[in-house]
Amino acid sequence: MEILQEANVIYWASSILMFTYSFVDHVLELDGETGSPPPIPRLCFVDTGVALVHDQATGNTTPSNSTSPRCVYLLEELIDVSDKEADFVKYIHNGDALPLLEPADPLYYNAEFLCFAQHVQYFKSGGLVFISDLQGSADLLTDPQIMTSPTISRGKNMFGEGNVPKAFEAFPDQHQCNHYCTWFKLPPLKVAA
Repeated sequence: MEILQEANVIYWASSILMFTYSFVDHVLELDGETGSPPPIPRLCFVDTGVALVHDQATGNTTPSNSTSPRCVYLLEELIDVSDKEADFVKYIHNGDALPLLEPADPLYYNAEFLCFAQHVQYFKSGGLVFISDLQGSADLLTDPQIMTSPTISRGKNMFGEGNVPKAFEAFPDQHQCNHYCTWFKLPPLKVAA
Protein backbone atom coordinates (compact mmCIF):
# COMPACT_ATOMS: atom_id res chain seq x y z
CA MET A 1 0.00 0.00 0.00
CA GLU A 2 2.92 2.38 0.69
CA ILE A 3 4.06 2.11 -2.93
CA LEU A 4 0.63 3.04 -4.25
CA GLN A 5 0.49 5.96 -1.82
CA GLU A 6 3.93 7.18 -2.96
CA ALA A 7 2.90 6.91 -6.62
CA ASN A 8 -0.25 8.87 -5.78
CA VAL A 9 1.83 11.59 -4.10
CA ILE A 10 4.08 11.96 -7.15
CA TYR A 11 1.03 12.03 -9.45
CA TRP A 12 -0.62 14.81 -7.44
CA ALA A 13 2.65 16.71 -6.91
CA SER A 14 3.22 16.69 -10.69
CA SER A 15 -0.29 18.04 -11.25
CA ILE A 16 0.12 20.75 -8.63
CA LEU A 17 3.50 21.77 -10.07
CA MET A 18 1.97 21.93 -13.59
CA PHE A 19 -0.77 24.16 -12.14
CA THR A 20 1.97 26.42 -10.75
CA TYR A 21 3.63 26.69 -14.17
CA SER A 22 0.23 27.46 -15.74
CA PHE A 23 -0.08 30.38 -13.32
CA VAL A 24 3.47 31.54 -14.13
CA ASP A 25 2.92 31.28 -17.89
CA HIS A 26 -0.42 33.11 -17.65
CA VAL A 27 1.11 36.01 -15.72
CA LEU A 28 4.08 36.15 -18.11
CA GLU A 29 1.69 36.29 -21.05
CA LEU A 30 -0.29 39.14 -19.48
CA ASP A 31 2.47 41.10 -17.75
CA GLY A 32 5.62 39.94 -19.51
CA GLU A 33 6.06 43.21 -21.32
CA THR A 34 6.17 45.26 -18.09
CA GLY A 35 9.66 44.09 -17.15
CA SER A 36 11.93 41.12 -17.16
CA PRO A 37 10.92 38.37 -14.74
CA PRO A 38 13.55 36.55 -12.73
CA PRO A 39 14.82 33.38 -14.46
CA ILE A 40 12.15 30.68 -14.36
CA PRO A 41 13.63 27.21 -13.84
CA ARG A 42 11.56 24.56 -15.61
CA LEU A 43 11.51 21.71 -13.12
CA CYS A 44 9.41 18.55 -13.13
CA PHE A 45 8.95 15.41 -11.10
CA VAL A 46 10.47 12.16 -12.32
CA ASP A 47 8.24 9.96 -14.44
CA THR A 48 6.84 7.27 -12.19
CA GLY A 49 4.87 4.07 -12.62
CA VAL A 50 3.67 1.10 -10.60
CA ALA A 51 4.55 -2.44 -11.69
CA LEU A 52 2.59 -5.43 -10.43
CA VAL A 53 4.12 -8.91 -10.57
CA HIS A 54 1.63 -11.76 -10.70
CA ASP A 55 2.17 -15.49 -10.39
CA GLN A 56 1.94 -17.24 -13.71
CA ALA A 57 -1.68 -18.12 -14.32
CA THR A 58 -2.49 -21.77 -14.78
CA GLY A 59 -5.38 -23.11 -16.74
CA ASN A 60 -8.41 -21.01 -17.53
CA THR A 61 -8.28 -17.63 -15.78
CA THR A 62 -11.05 -15.11 -15.70
CA PRO A 63 -11.28 -11.83 -13.78
CA SER A 64 -12.96 -13.71 -10.91
CA ASN A 65 -10.15 -16.26 -10.49
CA SER A 66 -7.09 -14.31 -11.65
CA THR A 67 -4.03 -14.24 -9.43
CA SER A 68 -3.31 -11.56 -6.84
CA PRO A 69 -0.17 -9.47 -7.21
CA ARG A 70 2.88 -11.18 -5.73
CA CYS A 71 5.03 -8.04 -5.68
CA VAL A 72 4.45 -4.35 -6.27
CA TYR A 73 7.25 -2.03 -7.43
CA LEU A 74 7.51 1.72 -7.81
CA LEU A 75 9.43 2.54 -10.99
CA GLU A 76 11.00 5.99 -11.20
CA GLU A 77 12.96 7.76 -13.89
CA LEU A 78 16.68 7.59 -13.14
CA ILE A 79 18.23 10.79 -11.85
CA ASP A 80 21.76 10.80 -13.24
CA VAL A 81 24.12 12.34 -10.69
CA SER A 82 27.32 11.17 -12.40
CA ASP A 83 27.79 14.68 -13.80
CA LYS A 84 29.58 16.88 -11.24
CA GLU A 85 27.24 19.72 -12.23
CA ALA A 86 24.17 17.67 -11.28
CA ASP A 87 24.46 16.85 -7.59
CA PHE A 88 21.41 15.62 -5.71
CA VAL A 89 20.09 18.58 -3.72
CA LYS A 90 17.46 19.00 -1.03
CA TYR A 91 15.88 22.41 -1.63
CA ILE A 92 13.15 22.57 1.03
CA HIS A 93 12.37 20.27 3.97
CA ASN A 94 8.76 19.35 4.74
CA GLY A 95 9.08 20.75 8.28
CA ASP A 96 10.16 24.25 7.25
CA ALA A 97 9.24 26.76 4.56
CA LEU A 98 12.73 28.18 4.05
CA PRO A 99 15.34 27.13 1.47
CA LEU A 100 17.98 24.74 2.77
CA LEU A 101 20.61 26.16 0.41
CA GLU A 102 22.74 29.21 1.14
CA PRO A 103 22.22 32.27 -1.12
CA ALA A 104 25.74 31.80 -2.55
CA ASP A 105 24.88 28.29 -3.80
CA PRO A 106 24.54 28.23 -7.62
CA LEU A 107 21.21 26.35 -7.27
CA TYR A 108 19.75 28.79 -4.75
CA TYR A 109 17.52 30.28 -7.48
CA ASN A 110 15.83 26.85 -7.81
CA ALA A 111 15.18 26.83 -4.06
CA GLU A 112 13.80 30.39 -4.22
CA PHE A 113 11.58 29.49 -7.15
CA LEU A 114 10.28 26.43 -5.28
CA CYS A 115 9.49 28.61 -2.23
CA PHE A 116 7.59 30.90 -4.59
CA ALA A 117 5.83 27.85 -6.07
CA GLN A 118 4.68 26.88 -2.56
CA HIS A 119 3.31 30.41 -2.12
CA VAL A 120 1.40 30.15 -5.43
CA GLN A 121 0.01 26.72 -4.50
CA TYR A 122 -1.07 27.81 -1.02
CA PHE A 123 -2.62 31.06 -2.26
CA LYS A 124 -4.37 29.65 -5.34
CA SER A 125 -5.76 26.67 -3.38
CA GLY A 126 -7.26 28.98 -0.78
CA GLY A 127 -4.78 27.81 1.85
CA LEU A 128 -5.47 24.10 1.35
CA VAL A 129 -2.36 22.57 -0.22
CA PHE A 130 1.28 22.96 -1.26
CA ILE A 131 4.15 20.66 -2.22
CA SER A 132 7.10 20.32 0.14
CA ASP A 133 10.16 18.18 0.83
CA LEU A 134 11.49 19.29 -2.54
CA GLN A 135 14.67 17.61 -3.75
CA GLY A 136 16.32 16.35 -6.90
CA SER A 137 19.04 16.96 -9.44
CA ALA A 138 19.24 19.24 -12.48
CA ASP A 139 15.63 19.79 -13.61
CA LEU A 140 14.22 16.60 -12.01
CA LEU A 141 12.51 16.49 -8.63
CA THR A 142 11.62 13.37 -6.65
CA ASP A 143 10.15 12.12 -3.40
CA PRO A 144 7.90 15.11 -2.59
CA GLN A 145 5.36 15.47 0.18
CA ILE A 146 1.98 17.08 -0.27
CA MET A 147 1.04 19.26 2.66
CA THR A 148 -2.69 19.66 3.18
CA SER A 149 -4.85 21.66 5.53
CA PRO A 150 -6.08 19.62 8.49
CA THR A 151 -9.56 20.91 7.58
CA ILE A 152 -9.66 18.75 4.45
CA SER A 153 -7.85 15.70 5.75
CA ARG A 154 -10.17 15.32 8.77
CA GLY A 155 -7.44 13.63 10.76
CA LYS A 156 -6.66 11.13 8.01
CA ASN A 157 -3.27 10.87 6.43
CA MET A 158 -4.20 11.66 2.83
CA PHE A 159 -0.69 11.78 1.38
CA GLY A 160 1.60 9.91 3.74
CA GLU A 161 3.57 10.48 6.90
CA GLY A 162 5.34 13.54 5.46
CA ASN A 163 2.11 15.55 5.54
CA VAL A 164 2.94 17.30 8.83
CA PRO A 165 -0.03 19.30 10.22
CA LYS A 166 2.15 21.57 12.42
CA ALA A 167 4.37 22.45 9.45
CA PHE A 168 1.31 23.17 7.31
CA GLU A 169 -0.15 25.47 9.96
CA ALA A 170 3.21 27.28 10.40
CA PHE A 171 3.67 27.84 6.65
CA PRO A 172 2.08 31.32 6.38
CA ASP A 173 4.34 32.61 9.18
CA GLN A 174 7.49 30.81 8.02
CA HIS A 175 7.29 31.64 4.31
CA GLN A 176 9.47 34.59 3.33
CA CYS A 177 8.44 36.24 0.10
CA ASN A 178 11.27 36.58 -2.39
CA HIS A 179 11.77 38.40 -5.71
CA TYR A 180 9.59 35.80 -7.51
CA CYS A 181 6.69 36.47 -5.13
CA THR A 182 7.14 40.22 -5.62
CA TRP A 183 7.45 40.10 -9.42
CA PHE A 184 4.37 37.90 -9.73
CA LYS A 185 2.48 40.20 -7.31
CA LEU A 186 1.50 37.52 -4.81
CA PRO A 187 -0.15 38.84 -1.66
CA PRO A 188 1.81 38.33 1.56
CA LEU A 189 0.77 35.23 3.49
CA LYS A 190 1.65 36.61 6.91
CA VAL A 191 -0.98 38.94 8.31
CA ALA A 192 0.57 41.98 9.98
CA ALA A 193 0.00 42.04 13.74
